[in-house]
Amino acid sequence: MTEATAKKPDSAAAPSPVERLRAYLSALPEAAKQLLSAEIKRARARGEDVPGGDLIIAALRMGDEPASQPAPAAAENRARADAAPRLLFRPLDPFLIDERLEVKVRGRIMRASLTAIWTFLKRDLMPDDVAALEHTCRNAEITGDEAPVAAAIAEFVPKLSTTAYAALEHANAGELERKKLNMRLGDERAREDLADVLAILNDATVINGVIAKAPAAIKNLADEGLANARAMLDPMAASRPGLLPFSLALFQSRLTHRAQLVRLAVLAADSDEPSKIAAIPYRAAVDLVIGDIERSTQRVARAIKEGRGDRAAAGIKEFHDSVRSLRTDMSLTGDGPWQRRVAKLRSDLATLLTGEIEGIPGEVRRLIRPRQRTDQPMAPITEEVVTEVEARLDLLLTCRNHASEIALNELTTRAFSEIQGYLDPTLTQLMENIRSSPDVDRALKISQIEAAVRFSARIFGASYAQLLQKAADVAINSGKGSGR
Repeated sequence: MTEATAKKPDSAAAPSPVERLRAYLSALPEAAKQLLSAEIKRARARGEDVPGGDLIIAALRMGDEPASQPAPAAAENRARADAAPRLLFRPLDPFLIDERLEVKVRGRIMRASLTAIWTFLKRDLMPDDVAALEHTCRNAEITGDEAPVAAAIAEFVPKLSTTAYAALEHANAGELERKKLNMRLGDERAREDLADVLAILNDATVINGVIAKAPAAIKNLADEGLANARAMLDPMAASRPGLLPFSLALFQSRLTHRAQLVRLAVLAADSDEPSKIAAIPYRAAVDLVIGDIERSTQRVARAIKEGRGDRAAAGIKEFHDSVRSLRTDMSLTGDGPWQRRVAKLRSDLATLLTGEIEGIPGEVRRLIRPRQRTDQPMAPITEEVVTEVEARLDLLLTCRNHASEIALNELTTRAFSEIQGYLDPTLTQLMENIRSSPDVDRALKISQIEAAVRFSARIFGASYAQLLQKAADVAINSGKGSGR
């Protein structure tokens, strides 16, 4: 058989990238196909080049079945049901967050608030205008022409602003009125976010224009870059300070280290004292950074609950780096609102992680404890259990490396030392037992040795674990059939 002949089955079995793309697109749900096709049409209508656009549209059409033509129409209608809020609220995307912060931060809008706000507009505030906008947006989804939508939104936003600001002012007149508006919106935070939504929709061009000339990515906000950033933002801070938080939020998204935004506030106040920074418009920079710190604590809690150790580690590192940068750039001594918030966040995260760390040494001991002859027979340790403990060890190491900013130095040191002191002698005993003991629960003993080696890789490092693995292989092989 020639080399060319030998390669034919492989090439026949492996579809080309184009064929794989066609297969993937044909398998998409009908609603997704319609949305993708509409997005390509809209992009072309704006004069944008879509690489492979003709191929994608052809593949989408090729996957349609004649018998299923009525179903796509229904799916298309469902997909377009949210067209109006999606298009109206599109300028808000850079400001949206999934987390609910303890204190409202200007420049951060809770994503869930948009649903509540849209329902309020549609049901209570301006139902006729909303219905007209929905009709225009649905037609645009079908035709792919967004020009009528832009005109309709431009006409809708001033009406929205007049009506919504009047509702907010009425709510500020008294506690009863405020509670009524909160009930209609479904949530106090939605009422607070509504003011931000109105500000952005009315002045999105101004907000974005302030930082239009800023670099797309800023690795270190210092020296000339810091001075240039302040020069861009100072005119807005002087003329329209109410919009400054939104431009600061957009500028922060371009920073590699987001907590460095505080440097703008320190420079503008010519002081690192919180009381002086709080007296100027740039105080919004500190609020944004502390809001991000709070979001990182929530992400850690969510990741731990979901068993996502990698996300928890990323959140812990983000928390540590942000708090350290904040404490480096401004003074957090004394008792003030910002100092208390940071102290509370550190305490909350420490409490959350303490519960996770304290049980790790006991879990390791329980899994690799050498068996006694009087013990009841046990099944081998499963891969899932070992992987879970490895993830918890990774969490311990992450906390140990970043313990200084989460007040866990003592706990992480104690837990690490306890595991370190237990692993080495226990692994030695396990290997001795499998060499000399009767061939009882051999599968369990092997699984314990393998688990201990894997845990050692986390605690002692990969190089030392490799040496342990070689010794473990010798012990397991020499113990075959012993004591029979």
